[in-house]
Parts: sequence; C-alpha cells; structure tokens
Amino acid sequence: MKAWVVISILWLAAALQAKQAVDEEDRSRFRAVDIYLDSKGAPLAAYQLEFSVTNSYARIVGIEGGESAAFRQPPFYDPKAIQHERVIIGAFSTTGATDLPHGKTRVATIHLESPNGEELKGELKLHLAADPEGSKISAEAEFKERKTK
Repeated sequence: MKAWVVISILWLAAALQAKQAVDEEDRSRFRAVDIYLDSKGAPLAAYQLEFSVTNSYARIVGIEGGESAAFRQPPFYDPKAIQHERVIIGAFSTTGATDLPHGKTRVATIHLESPNGEELKGELKLHLAADPEGSKISAEAEFKERKTK
C-alpha cells in the first residue's frame, strides 16, 4: 500500500513540474529587432548608437551584424550590458567609400527575450555616424521589430 502512495506522489510531482515549465515558456518570447541607419546618400563608415526597451523588462540575448558587407560582423558592445534592457553598440569599416552603404541599411539585429503578450516599445539614440574620413555625417536611425510568420 505504501508503494502506491509513493508512486502517486512522484507522479503528481512530475506532472506539476511539467506544467510549471510550460507556464514559464508562455510568459516570455524571443524577438528580433532590426536596427537601420539612413546616411542620406553619404558613405557610412562608422556609427555608435544606444537601444533600450522602454515599456517592460527585456533581456538582450544576442546581437548580430547587418546586411552590408561592411557591417556584417556583429558590432562592438559590452557583453555585461546586454544582460539588461539597454545596450550601446558601435562599428566601423575601413572599406573604401564605394563599398560602404549609401542610404538606408540594416546595421545590426538585436535579439531580445521579453514578456509574452506585450507590445515592444523602445528608444534608439544615434550618438554618431561618420564617413570614411572620420567626419560626422547627418543620419537617421530607426528600429523595427521583425515580424514572425
């Protein structure tokens, strides 16, 4: 009789633990946020910007490079900083002006884990954009959450 009690308790504990894991998965989701810079026709050789989530807790879980060969490698960032909802990233390229992006280009993608069911709201501040000579250029930054299919 005692064996049935022990087996029942173990079975119930396993079922509760499995249910808890499913509930935890439902509480968060992974998102990809694409970061774009528009250099207004000037060759973009370097940038530094700050991205932060403003409406909820989000954990940055990864950062990848952009679409242009000049910025395909992940940008520089502080690995400890990505454990929070804010990160400063930057990159530069020594590629010639003709091979640099001119106009709007995706320079990075930031991967986040955030609460499920919440709309992502963030803030993007462009600190610097420069041409191959190191001169500051006028540029605009924007981010867009990549839609899942």
